[in-house]
This record gives sequence, C-alpha cells and structure tokens, in this order.
Amino acid sequence: MARTKEFDPAERLLRARSLFWEKGYQATSMEDLVQGMGLNRGSIYDTYGDKHALFLQCLDSYVSEAESCYKAMARQYRSPMQALEQIINKAADTTLQEKKSCMAVKAAFELGESDPEIHQVLKTNADTITRIFAALLTRAQDQGELGKDKDPQVLARLVQCSLSGFWQHYTLYHNPAQVRKLIRQLFALIRA
Repeated sequence: MARTKEFDPAERLLRARSLFWEKGYQATSMEDLVQGMGLNRGSIYDTYGDKHALFLQCLDSYVSEAESCYKAMARQYRSPMQALEQIINKAADTTLQEKKSCMAVKAAFELGESDPEIHQVLKTNADTITRIFAALLTRAQDQGELGKDKDPQVLARLVQCSLSGFWQHYTLYHNPAQVRKLIRQLFALIRA
C-alpha cells in the first residue's frame, strides 16, 4: 500500500517555482530546492521527477495561472481596449511590486533556444496570450474602439512582444516610470 504524502505537493511546487523564478533554472541547485521546498531529494524525485521535470511543472503552473488571469480580466470589462490596458497594467504592476521579471520571459532568455520542451511551453503560452489579445482587439474594432484599418492579429502579436520587452527593460534598468511611459506609448500607437 502506497504511503500518503505528508505534505501538499501543490504548495511545495509553488515554493520551487519561487526559487526558479528568483534564481533561474541553471542557478537553482538541487540543494536550493531541498532547502526551499522543505523536502528531501527522494521526496522531490518521487513526487516531481528530476530538476528539469520539476522546472517544467513550475513553468506550466506559472503560464497557466497567467493565462487564466488574462482570460478573466478580458471578460471583466465592457470595453475591450480597457480590458487590454488593464491586463497589461496588471502584469506591469505585478512585476514592479515584486521587483522581478516575468518567469516565462526569464525562461525564454535562459532556455528558450536550447531546450525543446521549454521552447514548446513558452511558444504555446505566447500563442495563447496572442489569441486573447487578438480577440479583444477584434471586439474593439467591432465596437468602434479600434480603426478598421488596423490588423487585430498583428497588433495582438505586437502587444505580446511588447509585454516581454517591458519585462526585459525593467530587468535591465529597474525604472518603473519608464515602463509606465512605454505602456502608455504602446496604446497611443495602437489607437493612432
């Protein structure tokens, strides 16, 4: 008969996610995970697999949470443009308050080109976010908030790429005011 776990696997996964988010994949050692998760190596391997499998689970949980948040916010506002602005500002608020960049963007720079599994998770996430943004921009166009001369698909990808760029900019310059200006300028360009 299998023993029941004496810990909450989801809660310990969040602890691992925080470590990976803070330090990155390469810089997070198994000893860091043992200490941070409060588990021995055997429990980590039995529950989550190796370090790479654990990182994939952490990244999956992170991107799923972000996607769910964006979808919920997209439904919250009557104005699709207001919804899109709120999504971007909420993402920026999280980054600026926690003083750390998006975990997905960090993973893309660290592992996106060299690790096919990470690449696929991140590509799928970027495509999902782009679809959320495209749906909002299409609704904005239908409601007269966005000119008919605009391509919602291209603008959605621009917003998604810009979001990644905002996080990169914050990581390099740690200038919240500049990030806010960049966000305002992005929406001015979209509306122009």
